[in-house]
Amino acid sequence: MQIKRYLHIWLQWLKISLGRESIFRGNAWVRLLGQALWLGTALVFFETLFLHVPSIGGWKRGQVWLLIAVNELAQQLYRMSVGGGIGRIPNLIWQGKLDGVLTKPISPLFNVAVSRMRPYDAPALLLPLALGWYAMRALNLHPTPAQWLWFGMLLAVGIAARFAITLSAVSLAFWLTRIYALPALLSEMFNLSGYPEGIFRGAARALFTFGVPVLVIANFPTAVLLGWPALPRLAAGALALGGWGALAAAAWRYGLRHYTAVGG
Repeated sequence: MQIKRYLHIWLQWLKISLGRESIFRGNAWVRLLGQALWLGTALVFFETLFLHVPSIGGWKRGQVWLLIAVNELAQQLYRMSVGGGIGRIPNLIWQGKLDGVLTKPISPLFNVAVSRMRPYDAPALLLPLALGWYAMRALNLHPTPAQWLWFGMLLAVGIAARFAITLSAVSLAFWLTRIYALPALLSEMFNLSGYPEGIFRGAARALFTFGVPVLVIANFPTAVLLGWPALPRLAAGALALGGWGALAAAAWRYGLRHYTAVGG
């Protein structure tokens, strides 16, 4: 019954989000243009590097194209699903409006997370999907059903890890007045997920696998499609997600216990 109830709530928020977005339909086109520009900029950047080197961290041109596509897919799925909602938490706390969320007979975190879905951004998914298809053709890749299953699991783990890290950061708003710079800093750090994992070595690789698991977001799913070992990457991703998930849950619950609904 609980699953059915939450699915119903999710569908209602989806309808509300569609209605909200339909009022400003031009925003979807602007965001689509922005995504195309970002994707184009990433391709130009790496193509410029490939004019001087045959590989980047051991990754060839086609492999990097696929990484860019998977990274953009993961980023867009995050923003479309929970990114907008989770980003509202500091403002809700600052304005003293979180108490309205807490009065609802459902999980406040779930309610906030799905309250700003962006379904109108779905057409923008065609950009990374098209690039990924082209890259796989160039590499002559034909992933098996098992590889696609591993890919889906690792993609979900990466998105969940980003959610947990962001929740840990925005939960600081329970004690700090303004934390606008922190989410922006995290967003910039997550841009590193589009760089080949081969450039990170030693302590840096450990940091960006477990400390700030940007490699989990796109590198690990891409590696599976390239035919590289999946199980060690899933284990590392699950470990990073478990650690950050526990921290995020603790910070959120502790913050709720100290929330006073005094904002502004």
